[in-house]
Amino acid sequence: MTDMNRRHFLSLASAMPLFGLPSANGLQASTGRPLQPPPLLVLVYLKGGNDAYNTFVPLADPLYRKLRPTIGIHRDQLVPFSSTHGFNPSLKPLLPLWENKEMALLQGIGQQEVTNQHYRDLETQFTAASPGEYYTDGWVTRAFSANVDNSILGRLTLDALAFGDLDIREADPMGPFRGNKIRVINMQHPSEWIISQKVIGTQHLESTPARALAGTFAQPERVTLKTVFPANEFGDALKATAQLAAAGMSPPVVHITLNAVDADQHHAFDTHWDQNKYHGPVLTKLAEGLAAFRNAMLEIGQWDRTLLATYDEFGRSPKENEKQGTHHGWASTQMVLGGKVKGGLFGEPMPVVNVFSIDGPPPVIDYRELYTTIIERWWRGSAGHVFERRFKSLDLLRS
Repeated sequence: MTDMNRRHFLSLASAMPLFGLPSANGLQASTGRPLQPPPLLVLVYLKGGNDAYNTFVPLADPLYRKLRPTIGIHRDQLVPFSSTHGFNPSLKPLLPLWENKEMALLQGIGQQEVTNQHYRDLETQFTAASPGEYYTDGWVTRAFSANVDNSILGRLTLDALAFGDLDIREADPMGPFRGNKIRVINMQHPSEWIISQKVIGTQHLESTPARALAGTFAQPERVTLKTVFPANEFGDALKATAQLAAAGMSPPVVHITLNAVDADQHHAFDTHWDQNKYHGPVLTKLAEGLAAFRNAMLEIGQWDRTLLATYDEFGRSPKENEKQGTHHGWASTQMVLGGKVKGGLFGEPMPVVNVFSIDGPPPVIDYRELYTTIIERWWRGSAGHVFERRFKSLDLLRS
C-alpha cells in the first residue's frame, strides 16, 4: 500500500460513523471491498431568525395581507406546494427536491419559551436546554459523549467542522459543539479552504482536542466536481463539504452559517427593516446553494447518506412593523433535506395571528424532537441521557 493510499485509508477508517460501528482498528484492509463513507449531517444556521411567513407563505389568508400591507408577497408570485401555502419565489430552485419528496417542512418548530433575545435563545438552541436550565456542553457534544464507544475515541479525524460565524462566546465559541471535549475546527471563511485545501493559514478557531489536527488537517488531492456552486461564501462552504465527502474526509457533522455578505445579520435574516430589500436575496442564496449541494452529493453517490437541516434561534412576528420589516417571533418552519428523507409536511401550518409586534404563535414541534431524530434515527444512537427528559423522534426518514 503506498503512503498516499495508506493515509487515504486511515482518513476513511477514522471517519466511520460514531455510533454502533467498529473503530478503525476493527476494519479489514485486506478484503478489497470499498469502505462505506460515514453518514453526514449538515446543519445550516439561518442567523438572526428567519421569517417563515414570507418563506412558506399563506396563499389566501386575508389576515396575512392585512398585517403585512407592504412586505406581504402577492399570491401570483408564489410557487404553490400545498393547498394553503406557496414557496417564496426565491426558493424556486428547491422545487425539484419538494416534488421528489426529498424535502420535509417542519411547520411550527421552536422552543417552549423564548426570551426574544438572540444570545439567550441561540444558546438554548446550542445546548438544547429547557426554560430556566443551563448546560455547559452543546447538544452535539453531549450526544457524542453519551454514544461514542471507547474504542472509537481514538479516531484520527475531526468530529465536526464549522464554516462561518458560529458563536460569540469568547470562552467556548463552538455553538452546538461547546464543552471543549470533541475535535472541532471553525473556519471563518470557507473560500480560504477552497483555495488551499488545508486549515493551516486560514482564519480559524479550534477546540483543544483539535489543536494538533488544525495544523495537519488537509485534503491531499483536489476533488473536481461537475456541479457548479454559487460563487459566494455559502456556496463555497457547501462545495467544500461535498469535496470532503467525495474524498472520504468529511467529519460526521458540518455546520454552516448563512449570513449577510457584510456579516450584518440585519442584512440577511434578522429583518427588522427594509425586509423586501434583504430577505429575498438571502433566500435565493440559500435555495441555490442547497440545490447545488444536492446535485453534488448525487454526483458522488452520497445523497442517501446525507441529512441537512436548517435551524435558527426563533421566527418572526406575523405583523409587519413600522420600518417595513418584522420583529422577533416564536415558532418557525424549518427544512430537512436528504436522499433518505420522507418528503412532505410535518407539524401544523403556523397560524397568522394579530399579536404585538414582537411575538407569535407557540410551537407545535419541540426543536429537540428534531435533535432526537438525528441522534436516534440518523446516528443510530440513544438520546436518553442527552436531554433533561424524553422527546419523541419524528418520522422523517426512510429505512
